[in-house]
Amino acid sequence: MEWVIAVLAIGCLFFAFQIIMDYIKHKAVAGPRILHLEATRADLEKRIEMTKGQLEEAQDQLGPAREEVEELEQAYLQLQEEIQAERAKSRRRTPLVDGDGGGN
Repeated sequence: MEWVIAVLAIGCLFFAFQIIMDYIKHKAVAGPRILHLEATRADLEKRIEMTKGQLEEAQDQLGPAREEVEELEQAYLQLQEEIQAERAKSRRRTPLVDGDGGGN
């Protein structure tokens, strides 16, 4: 009966040894990958911050440009209204001119 306990003890020691070896192998493989991923993450964080800064600068520069575009659009709409008003006046006058010219 003692030999069964001895075999089980040796089996447990062997199993524990395999677990430790697997952990060491995994750590050797995963360690560099983790370091690479952390470096990539840090690089991406820097790029995100830089891009956010550029975006804020662009938005600041767009403010006056947007106002100018809105002003130009309003001027365009006013000009369109004036053109339509002039065309309407011209249409009202044209039949009278045509009517007077056709009778002579």
